[in-house]
Amino acid sequence: METHDERPVVVGVDASDSARAAADWAGDLAAVWGAPLHLLHSVPADAPVRAASPAWLRELADKAESAGAGASRADVVPGDTIELLTDRADRARMLVLGSYGEGASSGMLAGAVALALAGTVPCPVAVVRGVAPRVAPPRTGPVVVGVDGSATAHAAALLAADIAASMGAPLVAVHAWSDLAETESGLRRMHDDWAQLAEQGGAALAEEVRAVSEVRPALDVRPDLVRDTPLRALLRRAQDARMLVVGHRGGRVAEGMGLGSTSRALVEFAPCPVVVTPPVPAPVVPATHTTDPAR
Repeated sequence: METHDERPVVVGVDASDSARAAADWAGDLAAVWGAPLHLLHSVPADAPVRAASPAWLRELADKAESAGAGASRADVVPGDTIELLTDRADRARMLVLGSYGEGASSGMLAGAVALALAGTVPCPVAVVRGVAPRVAPPRTGPVVVGVDGSATAHAAALLAADIAASMGAPLVAVHAWSDLAETESGLRRMHDDWAQLAEQGGAALAEEVRAVSEVRPALDVRPDLVRDTPLRALLRRAQDARMLVVGHRGGRVAEGMGLGSTSRALVEFAPCPVVVTPPVPAPVVPATHTTDPAR
């Protein structure tokens, strides 16, 4: 039996079309989850808060409540946007941000706030967009999740299954295998047998589908085993996806980056909302000890 989750869906908003689209998307998710929706609008530290409370902010909260979201609130808070959202993320079920934001480079679809927060806060982060500025994010299509057999990918698959089941959408689980391996110094070609790599990938994918189906037996889960890099496979699936869900592996990343190369590229370039889940430590395997018969 599922327990009710009281944590809010938190959205960072401003007056941009992108932020409004993110608020609408988050309101839909909060409605199907029955979760509260919290809208956060940051202003400079020296701004008069009461004078900075715009009517559009309350309208967004009212719209979410009308759509079925739990109790909503709209806060205007002085301070740094990233610091404020980081603080709220500690108590959030999901943090939602718009795309096409300030700081986005030419050709990239995510701004500095999204890139700074995704993969660094303790809750999932959704970066919401459509295929172009002022185009609403898709409301149809499958929820697509990338899986690789890791604990982090499993957590991403469970979240994706929860979202898909709540929205009445199918779940596509993508496992991409390749003879290329990503290392700290770049891509390296492996010399393993292709048939063996495909078999290993298929086994990992089947195990993930089985585990998800045990939790969500009524959910339409569709396995997709692809010979390609994860980035190319997921970008291709993003063309007709309702959203992508990926896990951030953590570990060492480049200075100033909160994400690894695949998840960062998806946040920057995928033409649909991207949800990044935080890293999950791999299970610790207890060390085995042998007894010395001479002692």
